[in-house]
Amino acid sequence: MVTRRRQPSFSEIVDAVKATPATPDPGADKPGVHADGTVVAPGGRAYTVAAHDISSAAAFDAAAAGAQVAWDPCGCNGYCGLTWFDEAEVARMVAEGRPQIRRTKKAYGSIAEYRSEDGRVLLLVEESVRWGDFLA
Repeated sequence: MVTRRRQPSFSEIVDAVKATPATPDPGADKPGVHADGTVVAPGGRAYTVAAHDISSAAAFDAAAAGAQVAWDPCGCNGYCGLTWFDEAEVARMVAEGRPQIRRTKKAYGSIAEYRSEDGRVLLLVEESVRWGDFLA
């Protein structure tokens, strides 16, 4: 006579899954916009949203104070990639004056402010924003 092996109960399966250590996400440090809404810069610094839509004056002030700037040219939330600007390029943007956020029937530009745990600021510029010769 052959004895059959007892199948684990549902609660035993749940307990086993809970006891299994979670594996870290391999793309957690990859630059760009992540599914949880955080933005990771090329250096690995993570930013979380502080304000979804700020004025051009607030964006100018943040950039003048040293904020990092990234551009999402098509407004796809970073799916096709972001353009990252270095400190010298941001300084030239500031020298050009305030950004112009275009909002028309066919174009909707916006600037979101993100902050890292250490208080640094990232400006995520989306779609129809003109800022000197850098964004158009």
